Amino acid sequence: MAIIAVSDLHLGFDSSDKAAFIRFLGKLQSDPSVTDLVLLGDIVDMWRRDSSGIFLENYDVLDLIINLQKKIHVYYVVGNHDFHLLKLQGRGYPINFLRDLTLQQDGLNCRFIHGWEFDEMQRVHFMESLCHGMSDHKGDRDTNIWAVLNRDENDLIRFFSAIAHGGRKRRTAEMLQLDPQERLKETLKGVERKARSTVRPGEVLIFGHTHRPFVNKAENLANIGSWLKTAPIHNTFVRVEGGKPKLFVFEGAEITERVDI
Repeated sequence: MAIIAVSDLHLGFDSSDKAAFIRFLGKLQSDPSVTDLVLLGDIVDMWRRDSSGIFLENYDVLDLIINLQKKIHVYYVVGNHDFHLLKLQGRGYPINFLRDLTLQQDGLNCRFIHGWEFDEMQRVHFMESLCHGMSDHKGDRDTNIWAVLNRDENDLIRFFSAIAHGGRKRRTAEMLQLDPQERLKETLKGVERKARSTVRPGEVLIFGHTHRPFVNKAENLANIGSWLKTAPIHNTFVRVEGGKPKLFVFEGAEITERVDI
């Protein structure tokens, strides 16, 4: 039986391939081998859009996910762009939101985590703040980000003192709005090595966040990639069977290359 994991759809962002993801969910409905679906964060993009609008315009996707729960187990692990969803725990919503997840398969622990934890620029107060107050008007976004930062300045002061070294908050906010492959291009390997260092014996760690899909040679670490059409390789997902992660491009082929991390 198979566990399927996807990450970084960023619904609400112009580059999100929502149409392909809807087809993907339809395929899962008819696949009797799938027992679990893990939505591994940044499924909706609450940093760039009004959060209420995002959920209203993507109700069709959410309805498909809710219907899938009649057939398989569905888990939603939050990312940095939808971190606020943790506040909805225990309120009777049809989807349960988690910070991390461990599932067992063939005697191995399969640990799922979004991956913001390995990115030194991410902090909980900052992620929570940027999930609020964003406008659907593109010209207002920089202003809104600046307002959010100032509104929560007391909560964020330790964040900025730790990483900004006297730099400007606005520049930090601008950097965090960049695609991870651009923002992390100098530190991407460090993020991946940090993820590798947390893998425990008898465990497979699966994460997202960086939008760079891979499986390592030891096959105990995998990055799911993203569903952003701007990524060099996109619409990827991980399928775990027999405790082994395999990486696929939806409506494409399996990525069989293994990287040395």
